[in-house]
Amino acid sequence: MRKTYDHDTLSEQGDLSVSSKISEAAEMTPCTRPNDMTRVDAPPVPTLLVEPNTLLREGLKRILSETPYSLCASGANLDEVWRTWPPNADPFLLIIDAVSDHEAKCEQIARIKSELPNARAVMLVDQYDLKRLLAAFKAGADAYLIKTVSCEVLVKSLDLVMLGETVFPSAVLGLLREHGDEEDEASFEHTEEDPESAPRGLSVRETVILRCLMEGDSNKLIARKFDITEATVKVHVKAILRKIRAKNRTQAAIWAASHLPSNGRGMAR
Repeated sequence: MRKTYDHDTLSEQGDLSVSSKISEAAEMTPCTRPNDMTRVDAPPVPTLLVEPNTLLREGLKRILSETPYSLCASGANLDEVWRTWPPNADPFLLIIDAVSDHEAKCEQIARIKSELPNARAVMLVDQYDLKRLLAAFKAGADAYLIKTVSCEVLVKSLDLVMLGETVFPSAVLGLLREHGDEEDEASFEHTEEDPESAPRGLSVRETVILRCLMEGDSNKLIARKFDITEATVKVHVKAILRKIRAKNRTQAAIWAASHLPSNGRGMAR
């Protein structure tokens, strides 16, 4: 089953960021990882690197050189990389800068994923933006990482991506809270059902629980708000995930940010 990971939870070490390692490129040493010994026999992964900043590109190449991610081609843009190495391996890993021309990069990833479903794509950005993150998610990006992420988290994120997982920032939850309605406690009181407040396929109760997921509420907190058991909440959450085809609560929250009506406040009895 495909899962979504928050890359901030992959490591508690934040002092060895990619950007800081690259700024010290002249005396850069390989990134150390606790599990290096278990990866000696790991098969090489054909890797493409698209990064317009030469210094950053060289730093990333140095980091990848100590991993199973075998750099086959690198360049300032995807067309340049594609000419250097036409894809002849599947799956392969694409690491691509998405600071500029974000929409175009999403389109490129969507096209690659449609032609090569087993390809993996990691987008590197300088800051988080909810609309851009949602666009990347819909385009098929497998990871959305900020360039100040630590070396250890970068490599672990790549490992998860190649295992078929999705890695998105935990910061997205904060962005979702800002994007959603600023609801006070009164909005959780029981009211009459309002069919117009629920997206097609979701009951009103499921819709308001989905809003709670978007706010980052735990099952226990949701149960308290609706005066129901946690087991009942779990049943609703499973139904929600199935109906919107989400794999976990984070994906459900991302879906809710772009699909729930902004003024939907209905609540099932």
